[in-house]
Amino acid sequence: MTAILGVFGTAAYGPGERAFCDALGNAFGRAGGRVRLQIEPPAILGVAHRAPEPASGWLQPPSFAVDDDFVVLADATLYYVSDLKRALDGRVSANASPSQLILSAFRKFGPDCVDYLEGDFAFLIWDRHTRRVFCARDFTGRRPLFLAPWRSGLVVATSLDSIAALPGFDPQVNLAAVGADAAGLLFACDDETCMRGVKSLRAGHTAQWSANEPLVTRRFWHPTAKKVEAQSFHAAAEHLRDLLATAVTERLSASGPTAVWMSGGRDSTAVFGAGMHALRGGSSKGKLVPVCRSHPHGDSGREDEAIDDIARLWGVAPHWTEAQHTPLFPGLRNRSRWSAEAFAPPFEGLTRALARTGRALGSSVALDGYGGDFLFQVSRIYLSDLVARGRVTTALRDWRAMDGGKEGLRGFFHYGMQPLLPRWATTALRAARVSRSFQASMQRATPPWIDEQFVRKHSLADRFALLGPEGQAGPTAVEREAQFYLTHQFFARVNAMMAGFALDHGVELRSPLLDRRIVRFALSRPAEERNDAGDHKRLLRAAMRGLLPESVLAPRKAKTGTLASYFAHHMRNEGLKLLTRLPLPTALADAGIVDSAQLARAITRYRNEGASYPHTESLYCTLQAESWLSARLTGGMSMRPKKRRGQAL
Repeated sequence: MTAILGVFGTAAYGPGERAFCDALGNAFGRAGGRVRLQIEPPAILGVAHRAPEPASGWLQPPSFAVDDDFVVLADATLYYVSDLKRALDGRVSANASPSQLILSAFRKFGPDCVDYLEGDFAFLIWDRHTRRVFCARDFTGRRPLFLAPWRSGLVVATSLDSIAALPGFDPQVNLAAVGADAAGLLFACDDETCMRGVKSLRAGHTAQWSANEPLVTRRFWHPTAKKVEAQSFHAAAEHLRDLLATAVTERLSASGPTAVWMSGGRDSTAVFGAGMHALRGGSSKGKLVPVCRSHPHGDSGREDEAIDDIARLWGVAPHWTEAQHTPLFPGLRNRSRWSAEAFAPPFEGLTRALARTGRALGSSVALDGYGGDFLFQVSRIYLSDLVARGRVTTALRDWRAMDGGKEGLRGFFHYGMQPLLPRWATTALRAARVSRSFQASMQRATPPWIDEQFVRKHSLADRFALLGPEGQAGPTAVEREAQFYLTHQFFARVNAMMAGFALDHGVELRSPLLDRRIVRFALSRPAEERNDAGDHKRLLRAAMRGLLPESVLAPRKAKTGTLASYFAHHMRNEGLKLLTRLPLPTALADAGIVDSAQLARAITRYRNEGASYPHTESLYCTLQAESWLSARLTGGMSMRPKKRRGQAL
């Protein structure tokens, strides 16, 4: 794990070297590790590496580079390095580190260097002459980076805990962000964090700052369709196969086997199939090992038989972790750190289990299938595009095939007609609460125990209207939905969390399907390849013909491999016990976020109604947020800001 910390423009009050090193090491929950500092007032910069286990052989890539003009701190893994070197006219050494490549790219291209970097990265560059800071973060958001104006200067860090540990910094809770997490309104926040005055550098953005200029962020990632010659469906499938095979080989471990966290669905299996195709074909060297979840018979997540079919086709043995015995709340009792955050994904335990299983096999890199849902399928919202083009009959036919008489014309109106209404009309109808059907696409209802005044005060519902699919740019509903998935900062936040869970066990997580070349190609393809009357991911499945069993590629009546059963089982066991033990009034109630009486009634309803209770996921979110916030208060911290010199703005 690499930690970065930079404090700029605060020479009069800046931390001393010892205090700075302690703050830097606090990213790991303790001091120590390998540290490299660069001190040149008014700046102090440092990187630290958590030392690997003695026998692991696992090392982070070099993260520090300096020359006469620039200092670079980078938490980065770069792909397509040969292409980058050609763009740099070959003026870099053959074994240049990621930080050295970033320095060379910045020297030649300036802030536009991000257009030439392909990989998972978060970095900062200090210009030693102009005393200007430049930061960037790739569009997937695997590597976090936080910005905090402080004492007329700027703090940049990869961990909230490093910022909180700076001498004189007075960390305070951002109640709006914590409240959104507690309510399960996860798409209502953009770059805010749980710490007041500290923001996340948005994924796919850069930031620039100097003592004489304000902090300015700029979006550089605009997921757009690649302009290509028209291709038939068959030709496009072959091209996608080649793109994915290359994306996998670019992300293979440089030493030891590479794990593929493989389910029996469409995405991770495509990663495995394309990778095995490249390795067996001799176009790359390495070894892939499938690491898989096993679910009990009757569980919605069970795809064990499909996984076995794939393993037999390629003559390999899958390595299993038992999902049923994996806890849903592995970190609930260890929420004392700021970086734990008020929201924890419900698959943290499974992520850690997969990482441990792969690490035991000698793997320090894991590939997942993340991104396939964004690129190769689309929700029923595509019906509104058919209606907009006058293809109402086709839209109705597709709806009947997907709906099966469950929602009827009301459902067709929600997906096929409502997105075409002008925004003022839908806003008015929602305000009048004419029907829940007028909720925006993917908008979640506020649970009854969240204080309505708090929701209004912080405009949580209005935020979603701006940040959700309807607030995205694009001429069609399909394009706006894709933009939402590829740019909303909630997904980057979860990506960073997932990467952190895996790194805790010595595993770096990589996502071949979110290769920039695959993204742009996928966006260029017609919507009917993503959803044809409920037949999803047609292009991705066609690309895997011959690489995966036909039983795995065949259309499915319903989505498989979901974690619904896993979540429901553990919430009824672990979750309900934890909920009933909550002290009343809760810390969230003291903060004005939750109505304790309403929460108690909700817990009683959940105990009585079980799986039919409509706000189970929100109860999970509230439980996580309560655990995190109460840990802050147990540590003696007030939720009200103190007027003291050095406080974050």
